[in-house]
Amino acid sequence: MSLSISSTGSFSSIPSSSEMTSFSDGLKNASTQDLLGALSKSGAEPWQKDAILKELQNRASEGSKANGDNGGAGDSQDDIQKLLKKLQDGTITAEELQKLAGMLGVDPNALEAIKGKGTGTGSGDTDIQGG
Repeated sequence: MSLSISSTGSFSSIPSSSEMTSFSDGLKNASTQDLLGALSKSGAEPWQKDAILKELQNRASEGSKANGDNGGAGDSQDDIQKLLKKLQDGTITAEELQKLAGMLGVDPNALEAIKGKGTGTGSGDTDIQGG
């Protein structure tokens, strides 16, 4: 399955609730490989990348619960979020990359391909400067 990401112009547009819901629902049917590929695309809106990251986190959390890692599920969620952020920033170590690949159930080479292709914006990353 191919994941379609589209951008409407050079400015970030604020999506409607139905657009966000529709996009998020579509992510549930995409493969993890497709999600990782979409995450590395430069044309994706910040809200789309946030939704993709959330879906990847949900999948990794579900995978750890299926493996019996129920104690500390919040810690696992935080780990996934931190590792995905480091992956996007390009600051992830080889050991962390292996750990994230295991959590997501993907080949580490797939993660290596998107290493450092961060969003530049996203949840909590926005810096507003006044003058």
